[in-house]
Amino acid sequence: MTALLESLGFGEHGLLASMRWLRVVNVLCATGIVLALMSAGWHFRQFLRVAEGGERGRNPLAGATMAAMIAAVVAISISIWNRYVEVNHFPSQTMSEVLVMFSAGLLLAEVIQHFAVKLGRFGPGWAIVDDALLFLVFSGAWATNIYSTSLSTAQRDLPPALQSYWFAPHLVTLIFSYGALGIAGLVCIVFFSMRFWKGVFSGGQSKLSQVLTFGLLVCVPFVQVVTIPFFVLVGAVFGALKLTNALPTKARMSEVEKVMDKVSYVRFSVGIPFLTAGLFMGAFWAQEAWANYWGWDSKENSALITWLIYVVYIHLRMLGGYRGEKAMAVLMGGALSVFLTFQVFGYLPDSQKSLHRYTDDGVVPMEGRQGGGKVVDDSARLDTEDER
Repeated sequence: MTALLESLGFGEHGLLASMRWLRVVNVLCATGIVLALMSAGWHFRQFLRVAEGGERGRNPLAGATMAAMIAAVVAISISIWNRYVEVNHFPSQTMSEVLVMFSAGLLLAEVIQHFAVKLGRFGPGWAIVDDALLFLVFSGAWATNIYSTSLSTAQRDLPPALQSYWFAPHLVTLIFSYGALGIAGLVCIVFFSMRFWKGVFSGGQSKLSQVLTFGLLVCVPFVQVVTIPFFVLVGAVFGALKLTNALPTKARMSEVEKVMDKVSYVRFSVGIPFLTAGLFMGAFWAQEAWANYWGWDSKENSALITWLIYVVYIHLRMLGGYRGEKAMAVLMGGALSVFLTFQVFGYLPDSQKSLHRYTDDGVVPMEGRQGGGKVVDDSARLDTEDER
């Protein structure tokens, strides 16, 4: 609760300009969460009216919700700029800085995809899904910002390998792709949650399929703050639909799943070019820094596996005719691989000898040497340098 209040600007003073603006972002995200929930409630009541033969009206909260997200994008951009001024280099040296960049990428990707896809045009039911995605993105950005402030925010000088013109474009393209592909993963969560609860309340899904769907949902990233809460929320919505005898028919559900499949593909299509460009930029940067385009470093391999999963998804969709549940499962596997590469990689045994461990606290980059960085006590290292 203390971290939650501090993230909104309570209980802490004398902050740097970048941190003050990050508090503004958190306030906008909290506001957006409330607006998204209110908008979803409005669309739900409208859905019931349309189901009874009523006319569809205009939601006054939809524009306010998106305005909050656009304002959050502007505020977090100002925060990043102030951080650039404070540290005197592109602010992606520490993990806390990278996570703020990820929040910016997540928010920006949702703004672009919201206007590109316009789910609300398909009807009030789809408008509820759109509100749910806005809710998840606001929540994800806020949670990421809170986590970033729990890490070290001290300024760190750039090691030689990062003092390159490739640094900013490589990081920006990859982080934006992670945000876009993460949203595609959120669409998959919506899809599988709906399938599960539809099967529970009206049948049509085997017990084995329900077990597999539930297992898939609880194994994806940020289970405790994303998938399980949303899984429960979708269950509550379907429970309310059951009580009001408004559960979608099998034909209607099939139509919904087809549209969601298209939506996930469109949102994936936004992210995959940037992921590919980021890998190419990384190879060119590696040639400049280490005279080797590809060294089969564990971080490189992890990023390659992620890209290959998405390539498999494209081939299965285009050549194998995969749609619906099969395609969504592969797409969610890609989202899991993104999370492993982005956040879990540093905890894996083989990562200890990686040349890519620049953001970890307490790690001295081993420039141009095989065997990776070594965790050291900073105070002991400084004492040794003073003695010299």
